[in-house]
Amino acid sequence: MSRLLQQRNLQSLKLCCVILLIIQRDTESTQVIGGRRTVVQGKDVDLSCRLIDTTEDLEQITWQKSTLEETQNHNFMLIYPNGVTKFITPNGLTGRVQFIGNPSENLGSIRITAVRLLDEGTFTCIFSVFPSGAYNTEIPLTVLVPPVVSVTVDVPPLIGENEVVFATCVAAGAKPQADVRWKTGALGSLLRTVTNSTQHTNGTTTVLSHLLGVPTRAANQQQVQCVVNQSALVAEKTYNYNINIHYPPQTMNITLSEASKATVFLCVADGNPQPSYTWSRLAQPWPGSSVRAEGDTLHFLSLSSELNGLYVCEASNPYGRANGSLHVHTSSGEKHLRHTHTHTTHTGCQWWKKYPIVIIENDSHKSEIHPANYYISKSLSIWV
Repeated sequence: MSRLLQQRNLQSLKLCCVILLIIQRDTESTQVIGGRRTVVQGKDVDLSCRLIDTTEDLEQITWQKSTLEETQNHNFMLIYPNGVTKFITPNGLTGRVQFIGNPSENLGSIRITAVRLLDEGTFTCIFSVFPSGAYNTEIPLTVLVPPVVSVTVDVPPLIGENEVVFATCVAAGAKPQADVRWKTGALGSLLRTVTNSTQHTNGTTTVLSHLLGVPTRAANQQQVQCVVNQSALVAEKTYNYNINIHYPPQTMNITLSEASKATVFLCVADGNPQPSYTWSRLAQPWPGSSVRAEGDTLHFLSLSSELNGLYVCEASNPYGRANGSLHVHTSSGEKHLRHTHTHTTHTGCQWWKKYPIVIIENDSHKSEIHPANYYISKSLSIWV
């Protein structure tokens, strides 16, 4: 009897071994497939995983996540064979993760929307099947962060002889670090760059590239370009910047307005910021409503001896001032208007009968311009 029992036990043991061998052979090829993913911050990403080469019954799909700060895996989502999902620990994913797989096809994929930098880490997809147990794969997720770019200068440079910062191109909060360079156009080798970077605790980097040169009037309003390239960008981006050099008013000119039929003079000075203009009458009171000053223009509404005198235009900005003068003289017979300023070209108007005549006085000559003629003296252009 005992011998018969031993034979039966031996047969049962052999049968179990055969079953285990069959199961082992069936499960040797069973695996979960997935893959590394990279996404730009703010975009959506699909994390795909599938259990292959098995006919065993699915019991559950589990998703876990670990990060550099939290190296231990934490379950955040369970998926059951009927497709029901359960969130365990949100792990910062609340409202942004959804199941897009199919349990009947052993597909356990999920989608994360509006990806954040904190989502970066290693995701683990685990399939639990009966009777062999659990199979998993790790899916590393890398989050790229595009730079926030600006081109500025803390204080506009003042004209001088020492090298200063013309502009700073900032590529802030990028992951990985952005590449920043300058195109200096017409200024070419007159400028140089100094670049430094700061790495932040969240893994992003800020790059500052300074453009330096000697501030001159010639450099003012010259266009340069900051070019930024980084893997989160579809293509490199170019940012135009006009160099802004400050300097006091200079090159003062008082000219007769060509656009007006009335006697109107324009006071023009080169300065940055744009100068403001003030008109005054030297050593005499202002002649009332016959002469009107509006910013850079001086309007003579009529001509009489009461308007005679020296009119001064002052251009000023925070860095200095410049002056020019206009001398007016009229007599009872013929009416003359003589204009002088800081340059050697002098301009005047004279009336012949009812038509205006322009008198141009230079250091070396004097000429009269009659109606319908056009004259250019140095930089002065006058139609009469």
